[in-house]
Amino acid sequence: MSIRAEARPAQSPNRTRAAQLLVGGLVGWHGGLAAAVVIGILLGGTVGMLSALIGAALTLVYYAIGQGVQVQYADAEPRVLRAASVWSYLVRVVALGALLWVTLQWPSVLASLDSRGLFAGIVLGVVGWLTGLVLRFRKLRIPTFDEPESTQYDPPGHDC
Repeated sequence: MSIRAEARPAQSPNRTRAAQLLVGGLVGWHGGLAAAVVIGILLGGTVGMLSALIGAALTLVYYAIGQGVQVQYADAEPRVLRAASVWSYLVRVVALGALLWVTLQWPSVLASLDSRGLFAGIVLGVVGWLTGLVLRFRKLRIPTFDEPESTQYDPPGHDC
């Protein structure tokens, strides 16, 4: 009885690049998270730190969902990718709007948080994510600007 390793299909270059951008954003977000926690502690102690963590978590969920959709639909036709991105954006904005509505209906929720720590978490989470994304994007190999490879990838479903 022999155990054979099944060959995994090669991941497409589009999906690989999208996944690398997701990882770059996550790495950058962690840097923003660390800065937000320190600032939250300095501004509001334990409550400030927890508020900064909540703010940073909001940015993580928002961006990770959007970037995850980009990874999932990386090989899709441009119209499908655009539609998925727009739907993802609408879902995320409606979810943030619902969260805002909750805080307006129950002011005690927002009153229990340190607004400066929350703000620091949101802003530093966004800045960290975008910084990681830009730094990772600078290192990507884009076929338009590179020499053609000897082996070309033919994405599934394209009968051109």
